[in-house]
Amino acid sequence: MTGHYMAAAQVALDDIKISGEPKWYYVSENSRHGFCPDCGSQLFWRNDKNRFLSITAGSMTDASQLEVSGHVFVGEKGDYYEISQNETRFLRWDDSIEHN
Repeated sequence: MTGHYMAAAQVALDDIKISGEPKWYYVSENSRHGFCPDCGSQLFWRNDKNRFLSITAGSMTDASQLEVSGHVFVGEKGDYYEISQNETRFLRWDDSIEHN
């Protein structure tokens, strides 16, 4: 989605309030991305089969309570940064947890 790492949080649909009306773009039959209709910033994405929304941390009004709980797609990460061996990692989105 970005070509680089991204900070995001999953929130239950019942626990979120969205101000304004985002523009949606379907990237597959059930998966869509939400964008700001004014500036085009990517705000979130979701799979319509799930009851949660993945929100980019930079688009939240207050992200001060967020903490890193893991990393996905570490099998594709760039060579120019490191992920701590002590943090939860997934090689891909649907893989089992990798611990070293």
